[in-house]
Amino acid sequence: MNLLLKKTNLIFIIFTFLFTSSLPVSADRLSTMVEGVLESHEDMVNSKKELEEASRDVTDALLVYAPDLSVKLEAGQNDKYNASSNSQIDSFDTYDWTWKQKIMDSGASMADVRNKNLAVEKKELELISTRNDLLIEAADAYLGLIKASEKLEASVAAEANTRQTTGQEEIRVQVGSGLASDVLKAKRQLASAQKSVISDEKSFKSAMYTYEKLFNVDDVDVNNLTKPRLAPSTISMVPKSMEATVVMALSGNRDLQIAKIDVETAKNDLASALANFGPTVDAEAKYSDKTDASHTGGNHYEEQIKVTVEFPISGLYMEMPGYLNDRSALDRAINDLALKERDTIKAAKDAWVEYANARTMLSYSENEATIAKELLTIAQKERAADQTDAAAVLAAEEALEGALKDLSDDSMSLLTTVYEILDVINLLEPDMVEDTTRVGTFNTSS
Repeated sequence: MNLLLKKTNLIFIIFTFLFTSSLPVSADRLSTMVEGVLESHEDMVNSKKELEEASRDVTDALLVYAPDLSVKLEAGQNDKYNASSNSQIDSFDTYDWTWKQKIMDSGASMADVRNKNLAVEKKELELISTRNDLLIEAADAYLGLIKASEKLEASVAAEANTRQTTGQEEIRVQVGSGLASDVLKAKRQLASAQKSVISDEKSFKSAMYTYEKLFNVDDVDVNNLTKPRLAPSTISMVPKSMEATVVMALSGNRDLQIAKIDVETAKNDLASALANFGPTVDAEAKYSDKTDASHTGGNHYEEQIKVTVEFPISGLYMEMPGYLNDRSALDRAINDLALKERDTIKAAKDAWVEYANARTMLSYSENEATIAKELLTIAQKERAADQTDAAAVLAAEEALEGALKDLSDDSMSLLTTVYEILDVINLLEPDMVEDTTRVGTFNTSS
């Protein structure tokens, strides 16, 4: 019975181990980390608050046309001495109800409303800019840590290979089949490899600190990071040529749209300045109920309706400097728009060139890394058969290390260039950062 129980427990333990081992390992995916940053980062919180404030400013501007209602009640006591009136009283009260309405101010209020609406549009664009800047920064931090880890791994592997080669050359010298110069060359390269490890360790720590700062985490396990892969739908949104990129940027770039909003805002400011030379029309209605307000016995009420038209005669010279400044501001905004158009064209061209070059460089890096691995294997075999010298093996090891680091650089760069070109044409969205249904690098099979 005890034997059966022990076997049952053993089977249960093995089953539990196999079951838990088959569960997927939790990974800090790029999409998950980006979602967290966009949800809680202070820049996003502040941008959202600024948008809310701008929306309330629109309501505030519209309320200038709302009726201004007020109620006033006065009550008190006023004693008269030696009064000639036979109806002297000890107290009084007055009740006033007032309604005021702005009818026309030569367009100043409407210009202010238009500007407040433009401010909302501008804040919406700035919110998207903040979001995309954080998205790209998060991708850089995430991919940068993976890249730093891969480079450190390549340096450690190269150092281990060089150390092994150095040991083999020392053995050859001891048995009389090697050259002392080969040992010195190997030791020189070993020292260089050790320096590379130290340098890459420093870069890795810096990348880790950047990751921890941006994502607000205390520690990170690089093994939990996975290389993201873009969805085919995201890749299909990338323009097929530089000309197409420029056209799409000129129609959708956020900075260019903000510059256009600045021009419209300057036009409204100029219209508001012109309104200072025009008349204003206001209406007012008032109802008053008075009890002994004249300090004599008796009650009465009053009704008053009036329309006020005011012409600012002094505005012809007092408002002129402000008008001239607003006209100058409009000219500057138009000039800034022209500059922004040229900046947008350059940014679109730069983004396309970076993307196209990244694709080409990644293909070359993949081929180079594959060839470098084969060359190192061949060089090691030839050296073991005394068909080549140590320098060939050392050169092959150094070439492989450089190829692996270039491959890591180029694979990460291609991802960020896709994000950046989509940002330039204002098509980048958070759900485009990664296809969570697939794994692998940009152009490798899942």
